[in-house]
Amino acid sequence: MTATATSKQDQTATGDQRVEPETISGGHLVAKALRAEGIDVIFTLCGGHIIDIYDGCIDEGIRIVDVRHEQVAAHAADGYARVTGRPGSAVVTAGRAPPTRSRASPTRCAPRARCC
Repeated sequence: MTATATSKQDQTATGDQRVEPETISGGHLVAKALRAEGIDVIFTLCGGHIIDIYDGCIDEGIRIVDVRHEQVAAHAADGYARVTGRPGSAVVTAGRAPPTRSRASPTRCAPRARCC
């Protein structure tokens, strides 16, 4: 998924001087939103459809900590939020994980942690 950002200059281009709009991927938009919320590290379980989020995080300077299980990501985000006082974020893949994630959901334990 991609989004197109255009500026007023782009919209007012006349004649043959067309300026191509900048294309931003959905993963980069997610990373920008995470950075805007004060997230500086994500705890994640690698999966194919969230690889673009990792690319965006690298570009935004967000540290990526890869873990081996969804519960570990959620508990790590919770612990990070409790220890540092900054928001913790778990980014995991889709699938049959909601029962697994709900048991370790940091939003149930610490209001500063978020799951994506």
